Amino acid sequence: MIDPMRLTTVTFLALTCLAFTGCATRTESFDISVKNESAQPIIVWLTKLGGPVEDGWRSPEDVAINFVVGEEPLGGVVVARGNTAETGQRKGKFDSGSRAVLRVYKGQMTLSEILANGSDSPNRTDVMLDPGISRFVVRDASGKLSVQHADAPVPPTTSR
Repeated sequence: MIDPMRLTTVTFLALTCLAFTGCATRTESFDISVKNESAQPIIVWLTKLGGPVEDGWRSPEDVAINFVVGEEPLGGVVVARGNTAETGQRKGKFDSGSRAVLRVYKGQMTLSEILANGSDSPNRTDVMLDPGISRFVVRDASGKLSVQHADAPVPPTTSR
């Protein structure tokens, strides 16, 4: 016969374990490169949706709230036309459900201008990232930026 008290204890411990591992923070590594084949400079910014908050992964919005010059590396860098930006290996901590995001902004902007371009702006494109190596190419596409994996086929150009 099964002891009801022991079954209750085992069930409680199993549920507690599931609850804590479901919310566990994981460490992920990314190695991102972005080649700018658009007609203007771009800004690439590595951030994340969700927590935990950590240096080098803060969104422009988080940087603006707590900005202290020289205190932490910014997540954004200007990439001139024809150039490539590389992150090298970047590690980050991610809570359950959080994701790494590459933001690409059209043009060379100040922090205030970046903040004015929300996720629905034609001057900003967000790409959800998977851990590992990712190579992207940025091109112009109908007034917006197109961010594609480097190994994706180049879309045909139309002439008028």
